[in-house]
Amino acid sequence: MADIADLERRVIALEAANNENTRTLNWVVGTLGRVAADVAAVKDDVRVVKDDVAALRKEFRGHQERLPSMIAETMREVLREQKP
Repeated sequence: MADIADLERRVIALEAANNENTRTLNWVVGTLGRVAADVAAVKDDVRVVKDDVAALRKEFRGHQERLPSMIAETMREVLREQKP
């Protein structure tokens, strides 16, 4: 009978360990799901920032291209105002 009691004790311990592993795995799966959702949100935010930076670069290039003509026009106005 001692063998059956020992086996029964071992089975109970294994079942408890299995239940603990199942709870741990469920927690891990849930946590990974939340992390994946957070990563997707961060990727979307980064994509928006990249688009904004690209638009700013394009706008800056436009100003950069027009700057010489803007300075020249300003200088012409100043010279016109200085003539008697």
